[in-house]
Amino acid sequence: MSKAIRLFIADSNYLLRQGLKSVFSDQDSVEIVGEAATNEELYSRLKTSMASALLVDYDSGDFSEKSVSIAMDTVPELKVIGITPQCHVNVIRRLMDKGIHGHLLKDCDRQEVLDSVLRTAQGERFYCGQVLDQVNASEGIETEHGCDPVSLSTREIEILQYVAQGMTTKEIAEKLCLSFHTVMTHRKNMMNKLGTGNTAGLIIYAVRENLISPNKFLFSSDSGK
Repeated sequence: MSKAIRLFIADSNYLLRQGLKSVFSDQDSVEIVGEAATNEELYSRLKTSMASALLVDYDSGDFSEKSVSIAMDTVPELKVIGITPQCHVNVIRRLMDKGIHGHLLKDCDRQEVLDSVLRTAQGERFYCGQVLDQVNASEGIETEHGCDPVSLSTREIEILQYVAQGMTTKEIAEKLCLSFHTVMTHRKNMMNKLGTGNTAGLIIYAVRENLISPNKFLFSSDSGK
């Protein structure tokens, strides 16, 4: 039986690549299918590796923001998670616009690194809380996630897309054959995770994450109706 997640690791530092590989060594659901220390290795090995996920430090060696974009264009279905020593907000925001699936800092603990790959493989978006705090602060939104990871489930992403399209809680419940209470609970959970207290904050996140086109979203007056 083949492992579900085929992980490729890109980092210019040999010891760090070995460290990242060791994180997944006891995970039956993850198989390391390739690694790269340079852009040349990344571009030549990624596609043939048939990787389903990429963990990349685009701030090391000759890797860059462009490396991530090329990787995503080369393998469109690839789940990409950035992992860097520092949070470069402008770069991360551009990568979010591009559709990167998650981002960590290198001082995150083992479980957070592991969770980032396992959960993005399930269709979630996964961000270290420190990253999201700094990105939100750059947009005038104050949050205090600290180092707690922030991720949205597949169902939450689905509901968020409908919220951003202007649908009310009642309409979303009917659309998904869920109870009104269930949808409200998902909305409250998303607001807590993202550190926002209103629908506008959810919409900003949805647009930034390319979950909906900026020219299509509507600000709904729904406040739980």
